[in-house]
Amino acid sequence: MTNTTSPASHLPLDGVRVLDLTHVIAGPLATHQLCMMGAEVIKVERPGEGDGMRALRTQPDQNGVPPAFRALNAGKKSVVLDLKVAKDRDHLLALAKSCHVFVENFRPGVAERLGLSAKDIRRVRPDVIYCSISGWGQTGELSAVPAYDHVIQAATGMMAMQGSEGPPVKVGFPVVDTATGMSAATAILAALLRRANGDTSDIEIDVSMVDSAMLLMATVYAQTIATDAAPPRVGNRGFVGSPGASTFETADGHVSIAANTMGQFRILCSILGRPDLALPPYLPGGLSDNDFLFNLASPELGFELTAEIRKLDAAEFEKALIAGGVAAARVRDLHEFLTELYTKTPGLNIPEEPTALMPGFRSEGALKKENFQAPLLGEHSKEVPKTA
Repeated sequence: MTNTTSPASHLPLDGVRVLDLTHVIAGPLATHQLCMMGAEVIKVERPGEGDGMRALRTQPDQNGVPPAFRALNAGKKSVVLDLKVAKDRDHLLALAKSCHVFVENFRPGVAERLGLSAKDIRRVRPDVIYCSISGWGQTGELSAVPAYDHVIQAATGMMAMQGSEGPPVKVGFPVVDTATGMSAATAILAALLRRANGDTSDIEIDVSMVDSAMLLMATVYAQTIATDAAPPRVGNRGFVGSPGASTFETADGHVSIAANTMGQFRILCSILGRPDLALPPYLPGGLSDNDFLFNLASPELGFELTAEIRKLDAAEFEKALIAGGVAAARVRDLHEFLTELYTKTPGLNIPEEPTALMPGFRSEGALKKENFQAPLLGEHSKEVPKTA
């Protein structure tokens, strides 16, 4: 890899070119993170349709760049190629000669049938980092099984853990797709570091939605293996099992509280005007402020807490808890969060017309700061081949 831009830009992936044959969320999120760190990302799309997230036919008023597409594809270049046509496949291989990273999320086996497997790409670019993203991985009897986010949530036990009673409930956003994209980006960054350190071996990365879901559930996965039993549904309670770690109904909303230690619980009880709730018979005596109240929630104590908290104003209760050093938040919808809290976070102000999201961390001088645009379908088809 050669750095073709000025060192003054301080972008860690300056000079890295990524050939992106992914669509929907997981793959585009992975390459979006690389783009935000300075990589040149060339997005290869189908003629006339492009990435399904463009919603060209269902949202024609968006001109192929609706918000969900912009969020994960801003700053990339779009090239249109029909990979079922030999001429276009040859064109893609010509592009691959100049790319350090090749990312695809076809169904396992499709890239090989198209002549675009890791072995095929290495013929034109021997040191390529080849990353495949799929639902169940590239090998094994489940590799050909179709996958989408909520289907993987159902299969892996994630959906069964949500809520406290009633039918299973999925997480309210594509959490597995998101985790898969983050896993892929991390793996690609590690591979680029290997290359920078002189590793010349073949690098093939296999990122699956199932593996990423398991990573998200690492602690409960370990507990399930240790106990040979599925984890209980905890609903909106905290995982410690403290009586003061849950989401409580107030007079005008809900507040989620994490009073996990005895000291934090005493503060909560003091705010409620019920210091007796931190004493026997509700809790054992002799506990220090630093003791975690593991699994000490009881129906009796829960009834008393609930009755007191229902009398309170959610916003004022939240302020009092935070002032006392207890982690707490009024339950907000996403719009409320963006308008009330997000803009108060230094370095994370929302532009009037956001076209890209941060990659999940803050690092001065290591991220693209400009408000760049998502590409129209095929916008760079004529431009990019000249630089290949």
